[in-house]
Amino acid sequence: MPSSTPGNTRFPFLTQRPRDDGCGAFVLQMLTGRSYEQIAMMIGWQDGELHRSTWQNLGDVLSMIGWTFEAPRQVQTWDEIEGIAIVHVRQDHFLLYDAENQLIYDPAEREGPSITSNRIPMSSMAVSVPLRLHQDSKKPSTRRE
Repeated sequence: MPSSTPGNTRFPFLTQRPRDDGCGAFVLQMLTGRSYEQIAMMIGWQDGELHRSTWQNLGDVLSMIGWTFEAPRQVQTWDEIEGIAIVHVRQDHFLLYDAENQLIYDPAEREGPSITSNRIPMSSMAVSVPLRLHQDSKKPSTRRE
C-alpha cells in the first residue's frame, strides 16, 4: 500500500460528496481539467438521472479529447498498477491513482489525495497525460455539487 507523503500532487482533488454517483466523471474531471458538465455531456448523461460510469464511458471521453490510454486490465493489488491510472475498485467505484507518487484520488472521500485506502483494486486503465496538461495540472478547477 502507498507509504509516501502527499507532497507531490499532480492533479487537483475533487470530491463527489454529497453525491453518491458520478465517480467516473469526477475522476475524469481531476485527470483532464474538464468540467463535470462537459464530461457528463460527452457521456450522454441527462440531468436528474443517476450518473453511473463504465470503462466504455471513460474510454469514450478520453478518445473524444484525444488522450492515449491502455485497455483496462485486471489487478489485485496497488503494486500491480503503474503510472497514472483510473482504477475500478470493489463496490463498483472509480478513482484516480498516481503510482509514481503513490497517491490515491478517491472522489468518494471529502479530502485528498490520500496515501492509504481500504479499497481493493479490481482493474485499472493506464492513461498517458499530455505533457502540456501535466505542466498545468496545479491550476484550480471548479467542482459540481
